Parts: sequence; structure tokens; C-alpha cells
Amino acid sequence: MKYLGLIVVIIFAVGCGKNNEPATETKPLEEKQQAIPKVADLPLLPETITKEFIMDLWAKPHDGRDMIEELSDKQAREGIWKVISNRGSRKGEIIDTIESTMTLKMVDRRYSVWEWREGEFLSYTLSTYDYNSSKYRWWSTSSEWPSISEQSGQRDSQNLIQWKAINLSDPELQSGMKTTFISEDGKKFNVIGKATRNGNVVSYTTSEFTWHSELPEEHRSRGAKKQKKRPITPVQVPCSVSCDW
Repeated sequence: MKYLGLIVVIIFAVGCGKNNEPATETKPLEEKQQAIPKVADLPLLPETITKEFIMDLWAKPHDGRDMIEELSDKQAREGIWKVISNRGSRKGEIIDTIESTMTLKMVDRRYSVWEWREGEFLSYTLSTYDYNSSKYRWWSTSSEWPSISEQSGQRDSQNLIQWKAINLSDPELQSGMKTTFISEDGKKFNVIGKATRNGNVVSYTTSEFTWHSELPEEHRSRGAKKQKKRPITPVQVPCSVSCDW
């Protein structure tokens, strides 16, 4: 199976996460989020993310106004992105090179969402910053999967975020990503994805993301002014996988 990864978003074979139950917003979670002053007026992050929740956000128009600080650092702007991925079973090996397209936008002041297109394959990813856990988080789904894959990330520096896949169905499999932002204008970043089984690398992917064009008007909010830069941050955390990249 293919496993999605973003800001952003690369796809490499590792497996799917566990099925999720319907999203709920419990009173304890609500109280915890509202106890943080800077997010008290933000839409609540559901305790469980479902495929329906991701697709509902994707259906909303882009509006990058008043985005949370954690997603407003201009490291990746909204628009159409071209992605070139080299994939192999270990570092230095290239089995195939894949070209993909990513359409990225921001909604509801705290979410970045994108559509990933690779040939006939389509997937959708949601990322945000979770103030309860103090981590970036992201969830991916597609029309081909009944389940959702999930990653947790942490910023190691201004230009680097490391991610770890969680809730994998295979307990012997570990997966992580490293996102490096290399352009001050938010038009370029690189992602390395690695999966290991029992300490042995079974999948290694390097991807180059390059901004291609503005977000089509059909994805924009009528009430939001078009801005030159719209940040979105893939989400990322310290890799619990032994990340000797």
C-alpha cells in the first residue's frame, strides 16, 4: 500500500493507519484548548479526525487571513506545486522517479489542506498545530482507503521539521519524514521519507517540491484578498524512528 506524507506530502510505500471512529469533541478537550489564550477563539480540533472532516475542509475556499503563527512562517505558499520523487528500498538506490502535483490552500485560520495527484491516484491531507500536545499533526486519506494515516511532527529549527508516523497497523514498521525548507519566498522545499522494519530500511524516498503557479480562483474565498505568499507548514515531529538520514 502507499503511505502518504506533505506539506506536505510525499507518498511512499509503508502501510495504512488504523480505522478512525467518528470525530468527537469532548468537554475535557474543549476546556483544555480554551485554556490557551491564543487559541481560545479558534475552531476546535476534533479529538478524532475522520475522512469526512478532511474532505469538508478541502471543500472550503482558501482563506489565509489570520492564520495561526505556527502555520504563518511563509515556508510554503498556497498554489499549485510540482513534485519529483525518487524512490528506492534504501538510501542511494532509485527504483523509480515519480512526478506528482499538489494543490495547497489554508482554511479556518488553523488548517492547511492539500490534494495530491499522482497519475490516477488522488489523496487529501490535512495539517495543523495541536496546542494540547505542542506538536504539528497531519492526517491523509484517499478514495481508495477506508482508513486514515497520521503523522506527528516537531520543528527542530526554523527550516527543519521531523515527522513520525503513528497508529501504523504493522507494529514492526516505523516510518518518518524530514522536511527542509530551502526557499525564503516559500516556493521550494525538500522531503526525505524513510520506513524501517526491525531496524532495516525497507523504503527510502527523496522528494523535491517546487511551487508552479497561483491557486486557481475556484479555490479562493471571495472575501479574502489575494496575497503573494501563503504559508503552510506540513506538519512535523521528532522522529522516533532512528533518524540517521
